Amino acid sequence: MKHGSLFFALNIEQGKAPQRIQLLPAGNEIKGRDGRRWTNPNPEAVVTASNADLPRLVIDVNHATDYKAPKGEEAPAMGWFFSLSVNALGETWADVEWNSWGRSSVEGLLYRYISPVFEYDENGQITKIIRAALTNVPNLRLEALNSEMPPTGREEKSMKEILAALGLAETATEQDAVQTISVLKTANNAQANGNATAQGVDLTKYAPRADLNQMEQRALNAEKRLKDIEDFQQKEKATAAVDKAIADRKISPASKKEYLALCSTQSGLDSFTRIMEKTPAIISKAPQVPDDTPPEGETALNAEEVSVSKSAGYSPEEWKKIKEAAK
Repeated sequence: MKHGSLFFALNIEQGKAPQRIQLLPAGNEIKGRDGRRWTNPNPEAVVTASNADLPRLVIDVNHATDYKAPKGEEAPAMGWFFSLSVNALGETWADVEWNSWGRSSVEGLLYRYISPVFEYDENGQITKIIRAALTNVPNLRLEALNSEMPPTGREEKSMKEILAALGLAETATEQDAVQTISVLKTANNAQANGNATAQGVDLTKYAPRADLNQMEQRALNAEKRLKDIEDFQQKEKATAAVDKAIADRKISPASKKEYLALCSTQSGLDSFTRIMEKTPAIISKAPQVPDDTPPEGETALNAEEVSVSKSAGYSPEEWKKIKEAAK
């Protein structure tokens, strides 16, 4: 059984993550923007098979379950969908349950589209939907996640520039780009070491040094653009998570800078998210007046920092050191 995937836009109403998502469009023939085609002559059978698979089907990010999990990397869930059904128009929809990370990512406009993964037979007929992913690269023209704010296309434009710099087609994937960068770097390193050998081929007999230098620069430029995209997306996720914690009165706005520094890496953001899930609202809506003044030269932890440090298993002194290191 083969796997395929499409892309659908999610529609946010009044800034809230949707409670239902579209998984398949109406019609017997389904065509993706990348040119692939499938058939769906019996959507009711697809829904029945999907509902019978698992009580809750996972929603991850950028198909991490398919690309990262097999390599032992993390593929956390953003939410779960269930109770698939076919509406009067013939479209396939499902109820969705977001976790805190998924909800903040959707409501923070970090992702606009949902991409279902489905099984299909040798004739291209869809047989079952098995999972879905949040993404920013749509393949099908469906209802959008953020209907009140059209997509900027910033990330898609950057990726197209990277693919063009590498001499790849616009339809190439991010994985194709990474593999091409790796090949170019290997070839250049072999030439620089004087061996001029990559996979048993003497590159000096086939590629002028000037061309290799140009290829290396293209690889470095593409690598930097990929890093810039990743840093931008990480910053947006961190800001959304910290702003939500402030809105939920779990942390003080005065500590926002320190928490953003903590969330600047994915592991730090994961730790912060787990802590916030267990932390109650501890900031009073009324103005807070300190009971006393800390000794000269020392800065006392406020009430929410004391609570967070305890939830994380740190003493007040250890938490102070962590804050200082993050500055």
